[in-house]
Amino acid sequence: MALTIDWTQHDQLSPRERYAAAGALIDEAKAAAAARRERIAHDLQQEHGAPDAAGILEISDKRIYQLAARYRDAQPKICDNDPGRSITRYDLLDEVEDRCGLGTREAHEAIHAHLEQLIADDGEDEVVIARVPIRPKLEDANPHDVDRRQWLIVRREYAETILEALTVEHGAE
Repeated sequence: MALTIDWTQHDQLSPRERYAAAGALIDEAKAAAAARRERIAHDLQQEHGAPDAAGILEISDKRIYQLAARYRDAQPKICDNDPGRSITRYDLLDEVEDRCGLGTREAHEAIHAHLEQLIADDGEDEVVIARVPIRPKLEDANPHDVDRRQWLIVRREYAETILEALTVEHGAE
């Protein structure tokens, strides 16, 4: 995320509006920096494990776990692709349907086609940062069940790339 400030527009505001706008910029910058720190902690934990990541960043491993979890929780989820099965709803699916005028199955398959290409280009570990069960309690109750569905937790920038590509591809706004 790049933070760009247009001071010429800012200077056209009243003093009270400039003051409030400057405060909003501070909040935006803090949020961007916090998100970046969360990603750094997450990626180091994935690469080196929490104890080594904690040593590298000189923070506790408990803090590494907190930051990494916060990063994962803020990333978009995509339902896995199991042809012939019902599709669990997710935000990117809804957005693609709305923007592109596609039906649920068509939108889901188009998302996965682009996701597979991104994985082929950049590697699965870069694109999909986690896989979590859609229904974890069901899996706990039936540990030998082979019918398991997962959420693919993808980095936000990849979900945005998919949405942009499908919007262009299907000629929607």
